[in-house]
Amino acid sequence: MMKRIDELFSSRTFLKIFSLVLAFLLWFYVTGGSDTDVVRTYRLSLQLRNVPSGVTVQRAPREVEVQISANRFLASNVIPEKDIVCYVDLQGLEPGRHTVPAKVSLSAGLKLVSINPSMIDLRLERTVEKSISVMPKLPQMPDGYVVKSVAVSPSQVVIRGTESDVAKVSGAVVTPTLADLLSREPKSFDVKLEPQWHDWSDVTVIPDKVNLEAEVEVVKIKKEVPIEVPIEGKPNSDYLVSSIIITPSTIMLEGPKSVLDGIKAITTKPLNIEGITEDVEGQLSLALPEGVALLGEGAVTVRVTLKQKVATLKYESLDIEVRGRSIYKQWEISPNKVDVVVEGPPSLIASLEGKEPVVVAYVDITNIVSKKLSIPVNIETKVSGIKVTSLNPERVSFTVTD
Repeated sequence: MMKRIDELFSSRTFLKIFSLVLAFLLWFYVTGGSDTDVVRTYRLSLQLRNVPSGVTVQRAPREVEVQISANRFLASNVIPEKDIVCYVDLQGLEPGRHTVPAKVSLSAGLKLVSINPSMIDLRLERTVEKSISVMPKLPQMPDGYVVKSVAVSPSQVVIRGTESDVAKVSGAVVTPTLADLLSREPKSFDVKLEPQWHDWSDVTVIPDKVNLEAEVEVVKIKKEVPIEVPIEGKPNSDYLVSSIIITPSTIMLEGPKSVLDGIKAITTKPLNIEGITEDVEGQLSLALPEGVALLGEGAVTVRVTLKQKVATLKYESLDIEVRGRSIYKQWEISPNKVDVVVEGPPSLIASLEGKEPVVVAYVDITNIVSKKLSIPVNIETKVSGIKVTSLNPERVSFTVTD
């Protein structure tokens, strides 16, 4: 059974019959429905024809909706922009409000069903021109800057538009920024109509760009500020900085107010005092900010004065030596011990700690004739750089005992 069906579908007779049926169906599709129109809807631009010279059309719709009928074949091949043209004819109309019919031009075979809107409300306004001056609208200038002059070229522009729009224009401006003014170079700017919140898209400005050149002067002032000296390093450990004397202590500067307002002091180049053991004096140059001039000499004299640090060391219960020869055979010293406090540089005092005393306490009994007498205790130092600051007791009793 299946074999007979395959033979039927592959036979030449079947293929010829199938081709005839298919051709008939295509012919019927193209011509058989020609008596039945197809309706299509398009949204198309509205053209303005024969616009009177010297007027502008206001409030006319940009598009209209058109319904077109045609047979199936034509409807499927319509090119809207070419086969359907919508327009209004304004020939002979005077300025004012008008209501005119919307018209449609169709290619052959197309029929107009409807157009919406069918009547077009619009207004014709006279086109006018007016020359106005271009004014620069300058930004707020910072302290220290003054605009000496501003030149706009060309100084006037022509505005063209409807009579009502042109009447609303209150002025024309250019708005340079602060950076534009400080560049001191001519620059081109768009001309803006005022009030700027208004829509001026229907107004033409000729030319729409102008050149602006401004001369900005920097106002210079004078200011007296103190001088500061950066100190690098530290003196020897036995010394400290007692004073830094700067001559002169202040200087007079000249420059823009905006710059000088931010300057509280002027510094010199750093002074290095690492490891010094004596006073130093020298000249240092000043470091000035850009745009600032110095009124006076550009160097200062700096003197650094040192003060020696002091450390102390206490020796307790030192034996008192007796020196000299007494005329008496028996005598005594009371008390026979003393406390001694010495001071000196910290490094020297540190080297003496824990070692044998470097001072000797003694009394001299030579030529003493009194049998009881208060005599002073003397101190002898074995190293230089130290001095005795305290002695207790400072005097002892010499008493003859025979």
